[in-house]
Parts: sequence; C-alpha cells; structure tokens
Amino acid sequence: MAAPRQVVDGLWRCLCPSIDAALFQKTSRLRPLVLRRLTSTAAAAHEEDGSSTGLLTSNLTLPQQQHPVIEDGSQLAQRSKKTRPGKNQRLWQHEKANRKLLKEQYQHEVSSLPTTTTTSTTTTTATTDQPETPAITTPSLDILTLPDNTIPPSLLASLSTPTLLLTLTRLLTSHSKHSKRFTGLKIRSLVHYLVTDRHQPPNELLYRALVVANWDPERGSAWELEDILKEMDKASIAPSKEFWRAAIKLLAIHPDYTLRNLILRRIGVVYGEELIKEVREDVILGLLRERQEELALEALEEVVGWEEEGERRWMSGTGWDTVVHVLGKRGYTEEAFQVLMMRVGLETGREEGRGEEGRLDGVPMEVWYYMLEECSRESYLEGTKYLWGKLVENGLVVPSDGMLNNTLNTGARHCDEGLATGAFKELAGRGIKMTGLHYEALVDCYADQGKLEEALEVASIKAESYPGLKEESRSILRLLVREPEMANRVFEILKELKEKGRKVPASGPVALLEFVGLQGDMGALVDALERVQPLMEGSDWGLGYLCRQAKTAEDWNLIARAYPRIGPTMTVGKPLVALNDTVRNLAADREGDLDLAFARLWDMGEHLVQRVAKYPTEDTLMALLDRCYWEKDSRIWAVIDLAREKGIQVDETDMRKLSTIPKPERILLLAPAGKS
Repeated sequence: MAAPRQVVDGLWRCLCPSIDAALFQKTSRLRPLVLRRLTSTAAAAHEEDGSSTGLLTSNLTLPQQQHPVIEDGSQLAQRSKKTRPGKNQRLWQHEKANRKLLKEQYQHEVSSLPTTTTTSTTTTTATTDQPETPAITTPSLDILTLPDNTIPPSLLASLSTPTLLLTLTRLLTSHSKHSKRFTGLKIRSLVHYLVTDRHQPPNELLYRALVVANWDPERGSAWELEDILKEMDKASIAPSKEFWRAAIKLLAIHPDYTLRNLILRRIGVVYGEELIKEVREDVILGLLRERQEELALEALEEVVGWEEEGERRWMSGTGWDTVVHVLGKRGYTEEAFQVLMMRVGLETGREEGRGEEGRLDGVPMEVWYYMLEECSRESYLEGTKYLWGKLVENGLVVPSDGMLNNTLNTGARHCDEGLATGAFKELAGRGIKMTGLHYEALVDCYADQGKLEEALEVASIKAESYPGLKEESRSILRLLVREPEMANRVFEILKELKEKGRKVPASGPVALLEFVGLQGDMGALVDALERVQPLMEGSDWGLGYLCRQAKTAEDWNLIARAYPRIGPTMTVGKPLVALNDTVRNLAADREGDLDLAFARLWDMGEHLVQRVAKYPTEDTLMALLDRCYWEKDSRIWAVIDLAREKGIQVDETDMRKLSTIPKPERILLLAPAGKS
C-alpha cells in the first residue's frame, strides 16, 4: 500500500512558510518507503509468518508495525543501471527543517555493526554499553581474498550474520588490494545475501556498501546514488562521514555536477568545512573527468592555500600525479607544468618523501620524465628548459631520441642556443646519423639570434654532409630583413668559406639574392647575381630567380645582356628554361630587343645535347615568327626552317604573305651543341 500523501501547492507555502516544518514532522512519523523492485513472494511469506525484520540501527525509534518490509530481490539488494535520464535539478524541500535533526542523528549514531542475541536472522539493537565485535574467522578471510567477484553460497551460509557484517565492513576498505579491477559484484552479492537470506533491515552500512559497489567504472551509476539518497531521506537514515566520502568518490568516477554540489552543501551543513576539505581531491578529479579544467584548477589552488596554512596534506600524491597527467594529455601543457611547480613548492618545506628512492623533490621520477616529454613535444620553452637543466644536465634521466629531437626543435623555435646545442650534442654523442633537419634547426637558432657566422658554418657542414639536399634560407633571409647592413657580411663569409676549400651552402647566396629582390630593383639584382654566381658552383637558380622577378621588357633586356657574364659559370643543360623564357618574352614584347632574343637563341643551341630536344618550345618559335613578320625581318625564314625541324606546321596562306620579305641565304640560328 502506498504511503499517504498530502498535496501542498506553491501558494500555500508562500502564505504559510511554517508548513514545511509541520510537514516534516508528520512525514518523519510515517512508515519509511518500502524498497523498490522487491519480489512479492518473500514479502508475502514474511507477512504470513509474522516474522519481524528487526529495528533500524539508528537513534530513531519506530513503532513495531512501521518496520520496513524487506523483500527478495530488493532495490537495496541488487541495483542495475537505469536507462532513464538523470535529473539535472534536485530540490531538497525539507533541507532547512531537517538540519537540526540531521545533526542530532550524527551525534547519536550507533555502531555500524549491530550485535545479535541469537544466531537467527532477527537482529536487535545492542542494550549493553559496548557491543561485542565478532572475531574475523578463516571463512570470512576467504571472502576477502577470493579471486572472483562472486561468493559461493555455501561459504555465506557457514558464517553468522555479525561476521558477515564485519566482513562487509572489511571488504569496503580492502577490495582494491585483492582484485586487479574493482567491479563491485562481490559487495553486491554480500548485500543481496544479507537482505534476502538474513533479512537485514536497511541501514547506513548496507547503503554505503551499495555506494562503494557503484565505484565500478563499467556498471556503476550516479543515478543509483541519487535514488539511494532519496530512500535514506525517506527512511530517516542519516549518512555517515564514510558514506559521504564514498559518494563523492563515486561522483569522481561517474560525474554529476548538480548532484555533487547538492551533496557538498549537505556535507557543509552537517559536518562543516573539515569534511569538505577531505573530499576536495575527489571533487577535483570529478571536475577533470567532466572536462571542467578551469574549475578543477581553481579548486586545486584552494587546496594549495590550505596546505600552505597548515601541515596536513589535503591532496595525495596520486591525486597530484593524476591532475598533471590529465592536463598534459589534453594539451594544457603550461597548466600541467604550473601544477607540478605548485607541488614542488609544497614539498620543499617537507621532509616526508624527499629522500625516497625514485623521487626528486618528493615527486616521482615518472612524473618528471612525463612532463619533459610533454613540454618538449608541445615546444613549451619554459618547461622544457627548466626540466632539461634539472633532469638531463644533472644525469638523472636519459631522454629518448624523439624527446631529443623535440628539445632541439623547441630550442630552435624559441632561439635558445643552449637548449638547441645541448640536444644536438646529445644526439651526436649517441652515434645517431644526423639528418638535414637537425642541422637546419641549428641554422635557424643561430640566424634568429643574429649569429650569422655560426649559422653559415653549420649550413656549410650540412652541405658537405648531404650534397644535393635542398637547403632552406628562410632564417637567414629573416636576419637580412631585420638587419640589412649584414648583406655585405654574408658575401664576405661565403667568400672566406670558398677560399678555405669549404663547401659554400646554397642557402647563403639564395638568401642574399632574395633579399636584394625584395627591393624591386632589377639592376641591383643583376649585379648581385654577378657577384655571387661564382660561389654557387654552377647552379642556375640565380638566373631562374631573375626570370621570375622580371616584369617589363627592360627587365628582360637586362637579363639578356647579363647572360654572357654569368652564363659560362652555369652547368651545361640547366639554363635552357631561363633562356627559353628570355627569348620568348623579348620576342613577344614590341619593346624587347629582337637582336638580343636571337643572340640568346644562339646560346640555347650551345646547351642542346640533341636537336630533337624540346627547346626552343613552340610558343617561343611562334613569338619569333610574329615579331619577325611585324618587323619584316629576313630571319623569319630561318625561324620557319627551325619550326619545321621541330615538327611545327606553317600555314601555306601565311607563307604567300611573306613574299614581300626577302629570303637570304640559309642562316644558322642555334649554335652547335657544346660550342659558343
């Protein structure tokens, strides 16, 4: 039969606020709610036999006829996950009225383990001053050490009820020592047996056991904790400190922000700030699981303030390690490093744990190594530099090759010469084959610091170690843009390297030409190329760069005139692309010098290995035909012959229009291959 109800609307409560206290007094005398999901078979059997289930182990005296009925398969005995959504807002309607009652209950709490007068299933509250605590027996020890998460029924039947209750208490504190992964099934089995077979009434111990059982990361649920609190409030069972600790830990595993705040408010009302501080670690871990990193860090700073004021530790070492690990994995490297520094600051004034093996300043070496890895991977300079000096330079850890590469890149990115060179030397000392990326990182580091000679020296070593590898010049170019007066110094250093027989890095001349090209003066760019071309070891990059910078016919004329001075130093076969572009642009523009176009066409033949080569291209020859026809130049006939050699057909109609142009003797447009 359902419990009686009285409907109170909002208007009634506004007009008569004292109705809350009156209702609470009335509901406290009502029969506690019968636990849900109980099978009716066991309940009917108990009612027919008239058996008593005993008194609640609390200081509230209930009439005998109002004892809660414990039925087989109850909600208390075995719970499962619910598919319904959890309530986001829970209103404790009688919070103000029952504050005083809850405090009184806490002051008169009885022992969690009731004594029995017989071996029957009926338990009564002890009348003696001190209840006798049954000794733990060998069968009960078997329950604690069972490898499985289920308990054999025969083992349970061989133990008395007080022993089972004591075993349950021990199980709540020792479960983690005897199982690889906590599931809570053993606790649920024992609670189910106590309620269904031994007919134990609902009490704080059994409810707390169910809360601990919900620590199971797979089968646990915060919704069940919400229902447990409802049932305990309706049955007037006061939660203990151990219950609240277990509840907050449950919410660290299965977070529920609203429910956690409601529990913390109740804890503050009944127990004050002391218990709030004790559970703050689980609150922080729950906030991290909810991905509320900012709130977690605020709570952690509050804990640091508490620990600085007194000698007690409010945060365990495992809690600190967890916060650092989670923040680091989620990309909050700077915050993780700050948390580590907070912990080091707290451990500085403590002697405990500082001399232990495997620890540095009271912090495990694994945490130090992990933070060095994360800071170097995220290129966090402050953390990487501090940890490198504290760990690697002192010989406390041996970083991996990947960590050294990350440290080298971090130093290069932030222009930290000491950090970059330290990582580079560590890699070289291991006999690892260095790649161009290692040298390039050092070049960037030196160049960004303004050390031009060191940058070009390392670039020269790279060019000697890896010939033919493409070289980057961004860092040297940034230096020249930042300090233009060092442009002449670049040429002098490159010339000195050439005189010493060292390999001149291509990144030096390239950076110098790019810097001059930024000025937009083609004449200055041509002059710069004439100076550095002898240092480029036959590379045609400079000529190609001139062609890419040319915009007007005058620019192309300058390039064509400069070619005789810079062309002979280029490797055979490479300038064909630049020459082809020069000829085409000179011929296509009416202001271009046609004589220079044919002169560079002659030079193109010098680099042709075979006459079937694709140079000059079809568009270049067509540009020459159009220009010669427009100027009535007799060299058009030689261009036509060259086009036919390349397989390009000329329209006969166009041929008849050329009758006005005199046809001279055969003209050779391309120089013989390999001859000027």
